[in-house]
Amino acid sequence: MANRLKRKLMLAVVTALLVFVAMPSFAAQVLIYAQNPDGNGLIASQNDTGGGFGNFATAYDNFSLGSTTALTEVQWVGGYFNPQSSGPISAWTVSFYANNAGQPGSLLSTFGISGNAAETFLQLDNIGDPIYLYTATVNFSAVGGTAYWLSVVPDIAFPPQWGWTTSSQGDGVSYQDFFGTRSASTHDLAFALYYTQQTGVPEPGSLMLLGTGVVGLAGMLRRKLGA
Repeated sequence: MANRLKRKLMLAVVTALLVFVAMPSFAAQVLIYAQNPDGNGLIASQNDTGGGFGNFATAYDNFSLGSTTALTEVQWVGGYFNPQSSGPISAWTVSFYANNAGQPGSLLSTFGISGNAAETFLQLDNIGDPIYLYTATVNFSAVGGTAYWLSVVPDIAFPPQWGWTTSSQGDGVSYQDFFGTRSASTHDLAFALYYTQQTGVPEPGSLMLLGTGVVGLAGMLRRKLGA
């Protein structure tokens, strides 16, 4: 009786191990582009949902990738000023634009993000503004060697103002539309771009064959151990 129980336990362990090996791995977000924050200030970008100003400020920064990539996630850093206290963000608009003679051109794709984009406090910047990390899921195919522009705009009532954190990495050019007037800035802005990488994921047909193999091997072991 003890030997029979031991055989059944061995069969269960082997079967479970084979099923685990056949399972697909998890997808990973892989960083492909980043401009890190330098903590030297904020560039206003905001859709005022309570004070009557509307989308009075939009900040833009450019990027170019070395190869064509399906972008799946964007992160950015920003914070609050005027006053330096956080406010409730109800949604975000994350947009990609074509390049037009070194400025943001036609809108290519836009993503409405409900909520505050997983707002996570980082620290106070060099002038005392509280700054936060934000994350959004997107689906944008960026052609390698092509210049694009990115904007991030929160829906939040003024006051306070929300601003995109500056960065010392990039080409030293960004733009801001402020109450209908566009101006260039020598500050880059802090953001990162990611794509999804699948590693070791079997094809659907392979998964089916692996499942069949598990069942067949389990049956063979059962016959041998029961002999």
